[in-house]
Amino acid sequence: MQAKLIIFLLVFCYTVPVFAQTDRADELYRKALLLKKDNKCNEAIDLLKNAIDLKPSFAEAMYELGWCYNETQQSKLALPVLAKCRQLLPNDYRIIYEDGFAKSQAGLANEAMDDYNKVIILNPSFARVYIARADLYKDAKENTNAALADYLKSIEYDSSAVKVYYWIGWCYNDLGSFDKAIPYLQKAISFEKQNYISYSEIGFTFFSLGRYTEAIEQLTRADQLKPKFETTVYYLGLCYVKQKNKPDAVKKYNELVLLGSEYAISLLNEIKNM
Repeated sequence: MQAKLIIFLLVFCYTVPVFAQTDRADELYRKALLLKKDNKCNEAIDLLKNAIDLKPSFAEAMYELGWCYNETQQSKLALPVLAKCRQLLPNDYRIIYEDGFAKSQAGLANEAMDDYNKVIILNPSFARVYIARADLYKDAKENTNAALADYLKSIEYDSSAVKVYYWIGWCYNDLGSFDKAIPYLQKAISFEKQNYISYSEIGFTFFSLGRYTEAIEQLTRADQLKPKFETTVYYLGLCYVKQKNKPDAVKKYNELVLLGSEYAISLLNEIKNM
């Protein structure tokens, strides 16, 4: 009887600190989630690291730590954390997606693509993975057609993703399908009325279609929101050239010269040919 009591006390003395550590780890994790919700990822990172120290197999904390590293543009720190997390939860699409995102940011395009493809197999309705894969096709693979297909697929599952409409419009412009670009860029503007880049892009669209008055209207709005943006100034100048408005075209040329823009020579040549 006495031997059993001793064994019980030994087990009790061992397990109580373990339970206490687990409780403390869970508490730190919950606090970290609140900080993350308030966009305080750097503070959340410290708590998550402490939680994992107390509970080394804490997969959810590892996932959140990897997410926060990615959010704070520390993808190289995210990679080992997410790799260990995947060992614990190998079929969790969220972790695979986050790992793929970290690889993409670290310049590991092929490995990131493999991860995104796995996510789509596990959860084909996960809109964010189509956006991430489209970004990869656009930037790393320079495959506009594939990027466009994925951006379009993403809005089938989540039509509220703001940036996607701009990039769909951009892809259509890049492919020369200017008429198709217009409704998506208009949608992008409706989401973010202060975003100069969408106005500039749709200005380019109208210019490419020969609709110079509409192009000037959109480009002028872009110029008001973001003065001295080279692309906007350049296409405003080209619109004035097309309208035979040499004084305003020259003004835009001078602006480009002051900006040290490579577009200046191109616009000057167009002005000379008026």
